[in-house]
Amino acid sequence: MQIRNNIMKGAVIFLLLPFHVFAQNNFSTIRKNIADNLQAETTDATILKQVVSYQPQQLANGSWADIDYKDNSITQWKPAAHLDRLKLFATAVGKPGNFYFGNTNLQSAVLKGLRYWYQQDPQSKNWWHTEIATPQALGEIMLLSQNFLPTSLQDSLVDRMKRGNPYGKTGANKLDEAIHYLYRACITQNALLMDSAVQQAFQPINFTTEEGLQYNYSYQQHGPQLQISSYGLVFLSGEYKVASWVRGTAYALSDEKRNMLHTYFTQTFLKTIRGRYIDFNTEGRGISRPDILDKKSIAGTKKTHSLIDLAKEVTPAHAALLDTVALRLTEAEGPGYGVSATHTQFWKADYTIHLRKKYSFNVRAVSTRTKRTETGNKEDLLGKFLADGSTNIQRSGSEYYNILPIWEWDKIPGVTSRDFKQDQPMTVEWGESGNTNFTGGVSDGIYGAAVYDMDYDDVKAKKSYFFFDNQIVCLGAGITSGSTENITTTINQCWLQGKASVEFNNNLEEVKKIKAFTNPSWAWHDSIGYFFPAGAEVTASTQSQNGSWSMINASRSSKEINGNVFKLWMNHGVKPSNASYAYVVVPGIGLAGMSTHDKGAIKILANTGAVQAVRNDGLNMLQIVFHEAGNISSNGIFVSVDKPCVILFKNIGNKNISMFVADPSQKNSDVNIILKTSLLNDQKKLNCKLPAGNDAGSSVEFPLN
Repeated sequence: MQIRNNIMKGAVIFLLLPFHVFAQNNFSTIRKNIADNLQAETTDATILKQVVSYQPQQLANGSWADIDYKDNSITQWKPAAHLDRLKLFATAVGKPGNFYFGNTNLQSAVLKGLRYWYQQDPQSKNWWHTEIATPQALGEIMLLSQNFLPTSLQDSLVDRMKRGNPYGKTGANKLDEAIHYLYRACITQNALLMDSAVQQAFQPINFTTEEGLQYNYSYQQHGPQLQISSYGLVFLSGEYKVASWVRGTAYALSDEKRNMLHTYFTQTFLKTIRGRYIDFNTEGRGISRPDILDKKSIAGTKKTHSLIDLAKEVTPAHAALLDTVALRLTEAEGPGYGVSATHTQFWKADYTIHLRKKYSFNVRAVSTRTKRTETGNKEDLLGKFLADGSTNIQRSGSEYYNILPIWEWDKIPGVTSRDFKQDQPMTVEWGESGNTNFTGGVSDGIYGAAVYDMDYDDVKAKKSYFFFDNQIVCLGAGITSGSTENITTTINQCWLQGKASVEFNNNLEEVKKIKAFTNPSWAWHDSIGYFFPAGAEVTASTQSQNGSWSMINASRSSKEINGNVFKLWMNHGVKPSNASYAYVVVPGIGLAGMSTHDKGAIKILANTGAVQAVRNDGLNMLQIVFHEAGNISSNGIFVSVDKPCVILFKNIGNKNISMFVADPSQKNSDVNIILKTSLLNDQKKLNCKLPAGNDAGSSVEFPLN
């Protein structure tokens, strides 16, 4: 019996030993990957400069006199600087080849600072600092300091990290809390905690109808609100970090999720960046933060580790593509380098991306299914109209960089609104739902049309956008308001670069300060032309504007900022009834080319509250927005529908016609379409079945030949 027991005992030891070694190997690999990643985020030169600045100023109790540890601000929380400095010291001590590598004085500075933090336990009124930022920072400092961190201090700080619960969060917030769970698992070598942390960290790489990655690869947080950057960037950065840390272990990211992450990064997020500057519509309330639109840091430098470096580690097969992106971000190549022509309609987000080598032109709208850009934590105080069909028109990419403090916020590019004497403050926090449902568009992946049925702030309008290669046609109809302010549609508001010119009564006139024009032929500024095929009351301005960051973000500087701004808008008058507008944007055109530009290829066939349609004869393409059941007939083409929809016809001038259809309302199961052209022997009667469920609102192709 004793022999049998000894044999069984030995068998158990034999079985447990490989698992123990296996677990130890996993922890060792993950800890090393995390440390390498953290140390690669900062250059040796930066470490040396900042340590020299901060170490002598640290007091004997481990604190700094310039930090207010009692501050509890929601944003710009001052005590966070304490942990930033300790992380810098810990990085310096542990980074091989660094001047301070193994420096015992700096080790003591880290320990003093950690003890002081534990004793004081600073608190912010913003849960994010308590449940995410602070536990993450403590975990990183301890992982970098484990070679000299006393067990008693480590145990105390690990217990202090036990704040927040990823199981109760969604999207980027779930990931952020899972990361400090993962740190805690590494520090304590707790396999069960590691299993839980990794599972929660990778769970957001799934399609959802709630907060997070949507079925069309857009990203939403704080309800159904567009957050492709902001929370979407937190999602990307966190997932790539975790995937990089656990590669080569039993916790490695699956191929399916790795492909999903890569698709969101390259086919959505990176497409919102022109050169090194991102579309202002992707930042949520973060639009009100200085320098937020500059994404050069994503590419890093030769001496620092970046998001692109992490992505290349996780998806090495796509390294060449990511290197091409890095050349644009670092401006080693121009903003059009490696850019392919694409058109993406995000039916889950009411957002459109139209890319060409020469430019990007994106549109942000809102519906009953989505939310307007949020204000919260006293950020984005004036962005009331950001979701009302705003257009982001970029050539160099820097057109809107840090212009936000001096914007006139009722003249956001693309928006139709009341012309207020003063900018209007936001009154609904964390996102206001839209109140119409006919918002969306049709796309074949390269071309498309978008629509926004607007009814907000006592202004109604049917706004449509038709996207081609060299032109974007913007139409508005049914513009109605009972307000006492003049109603305007803003065409652009960007930094003034060089001269701005308007052709009026066959004369070319440079715009100096501000001037109104009745029925000008066109306007031009910074390699972008604006044509007015239906006439308009247009005002152009090149005046200096002023403001401050604190006007749009209460926690930022109140120092006055000013600069010269190009602003172009249409005037619809006071209390308009069924007014309309039409303008054509031509990016990438010189002033000399304006008078010779072929305007005849573009035909506006209809611009009413019932139907808006544009034909491009050069592309043999017809795009139609039917706001209601009806028909349109022009030049041998007849189209009839029995329900509202958006249609894109290709090859309209020959028999090989193809048709793409979408239902922006996302409520119809089908639409009956009749098509007749002079080249078709018989009229086509089609019952077009529309996508349902999570694909409702997406485009479907119906070949007609």
